[in-house]
Amino acid sequence: MKYMDMCRKTNGTVSTIKNERGGLQTKTLKFIAAAGLVLTVAVAFAFKDKILAAFNPISVVATITGTNLKETDGRTNVLILGSDRRVTGAESGRPTLTDTILVASIGKVDKDVVLISLPRDLWVKDPNGYSSKINAVYALSKEGEGANNLRAVLQDVLGIPIHYHVMVSFDLFQEIIDILGGVEVTVDTAFTDYAYPIENMENNRCGRTEEEIKKMEEEGKSDLEIYFCRYEEIVFNQGTQTMDGETALKFVRSRHGNNNEGTDFARSRRQQKIITAIKNKSLSIQTLVNPTKLKNLYDAYAQNTDTDIDFGAVNSFYLLSQQINFDRVVSVVLDDSSSAEEGGLLYHPVDSTLYNGAYVLIPQTGDYVQIHAFVQRYLFGGK
Repeated sequence: MKYMDMCRKTNGTVSTIKNERGGLQTKTLKFIAAAGLVLTVAVAFAFKDKILAAFNPISVVATITGTNLKETDGRTNVLILGSDRRVTGAESGRPTLTDTILVASIGKVDKDVVLISLPRDLWVKDPNGYSSKINAVYALSKEGEGANNLRAVLQDVLGIPIHYHVMVSFDLFQEIIDILGGVEVTVDTAFTDYAYPIENMENNRCGRTEEEIKKMEEEGKSDLEIYFCRYEEIVFNQGTQTMDGETALKFVRSRHGNNNEGTDFARSRRQQKIITAIKNKSLSIQTLVNPTKLKNLYDAYAQNTDTDIDFGAVNSFYLLSQQINFDRVVSVVLDDSSSAEEGGLLYHPVDSTLYNGAYVLIPQTGDYVQIHAFVQRYLFGGK
């Protein structure tokens, strides 16, 4: 079995798909085709409907060649990835990790949407035979192969085909929320994270010499004690509140919160909360009738997303959107703590020597059969 360093970068760069720039209407349609999918495919459908109504580009829609969405057994499945870097433009670079991994499945028959979140620590094997955490597959792939390799892995894990993918930088969440003027979020569980990393401070010695740092390490001091200046304390109180982009980004990225909010699964649930909040604000009339906001939303999307969703699929998404009830989106998270009926199909092995000493999660049954059955139940009834 081959193993890969889960933090190694390959070739130092990432291939990106350049976005065509056209008029405002063309930009709006392309934004709907992919940006909405970034915020969950459900948003894309409804968002497109209302934006089209606002701009009324009937002649443009009429010229779009109807292209059926790719689907299998009546469902279209989209892989949504969140990375920590811009994915287009001058500031782009190969993403180190895809810490958000979400599959959105849209039923063309039942007109339903199911969102499946996968933990970044899931141990998998990629098409090249290398084993790593699932969040490292994209970065460890050869240039131009990351998305396809990760799609293949997800198909193996979930037992369903992946028809499209969207890669989004975390910067997009912050920019979109600020453009929208903030979003309303309900914090279910209050928590404090005493070690939230401060951007661009990861190499700061906090005024200590190498000798001082070495001595503190020998004394068993924690990173937080040694490098105190690299971290800040963030607090989220229980209840409904309005978050700006920076606050919302901290809310979804926090990994060391107390009250059981430091788990990968709690983080996934918080991410879905922000997605829902963005959807609600995006679909408000104040946004949909504001051309400046729409253009700014597109510009943010263009700099922060990479997708294989083609322009011709827009019309098919639009037609499907007329029949979907977006208030009935089902969200599930694969984890190691819930009951099997709720997605608790993974576990953390005590012996980590087989996994380079890393914290990982693997299927309870040793294969993906149980996960396949779980996914089938959610997608095809019996939830």
